[in-house]
Amino acid sequence: MLARLAMHRYALRVALAALILALLAYGLLAHASNRRQLAPALPTHTLSGQPTTLSELRGHAAVVVFWASWCPGCKAEASAVERFARSPAGRGRVVAIDYSDGGNGWRGFLRQYAWTFPVLADPDGVTGDAFRIHFLPTTVFLDPEGRIAATAAGAQSVASLTRGLAAAA
Repeated sequence: MLARLAMHRYALRVALAALILALLAYGLLAHASNRRQLAPALPTHTLSGQPTTLSELRGHAAVVVFWASWCPGCKAEASAVERFARSPAGRGRVVAIDYSDGGNGWRGFLRQYAWTFPVLADPDGVTGDAFRIHFLPTTVFLDPEGRIAATAAGAQSVASLTRGLAAAA
């Protein structure tokens, strides 16, 4: 009887130790998967505004908007992006990337929506691919260290841009 009780306690201790190790491993893996990845480099070709790099954006959260002139959702959000960029929350924190836009359609788009923030060109989609862009428009929120904090597919509003930027900060 005493031997059975000792074995039962031993089995219980082994099971408890296994459970603790499993929970610890799960916590470490879950934490590792939630780590923010450093954003890829921005394109160097500027369509409008000042050339911008990730290092120039560091120190505060930023918004990177991927768009194309042929994209209906991009047109739907264009005015809201400009209003946000002119707001106190968005001033100096917005960069747009013209993603795989063929031809010169971007000229008319920028003229129509009068964007006042830096607009960079990614004609071959290299930067968009590095950011894993699969849908336009897509907005990427960067934290102050230049890491990707969140990605939002679809047209954004001033309110959603404000919330996303605040969450990334």
